Parts: sequence; structure tokens; C-alpha cells
Amino acid sequence: MNAVELKLSNREIQVCNLLIIGSSTTDIAKILNLKCNTVSTIKKSIFKKTNTINLIELYELYKQA
Repeated sequence: MNAVELKLSNREIQVCNLLIIGSSTTDIAKILNLKCNTVSTIKKSIFKKTNTINLIELYELYKQA
């Protein structure tokens, strides 16, 4: 997945990479020192920008790149 083409922010790229390897929202919040609600908001933004609706679609998009 080309982050530049998708116009993901640095934080969105960090969260996306952690999601792709199977990290939970809680795990990501701990790793990046964020609140779970913040991680959820970032996930929604990633889904919107990548035109995906769930982690499975996001993973498939990642595999295609």
C-alpha cells in the first residue's frame, strides 16, 4: 500500500502497520501512548481514505501493494 497515494498521515501509517500485523486497538493505544478512542478515530480515517470497511479489506489492499 502506497501511503503517499492514499495520503495517510504519519500517525495513520503507524496505526495501519500495527493493524496489519494483528495488533488490537488496545495494544496500539499502549504502544503509541494514545487513548483507545483516538486509535478508533484514526482507524475510521484509514478506512475512509483507503475506501475499505474492515480490517480484512485493509489487509487485502496491503497485500496487493
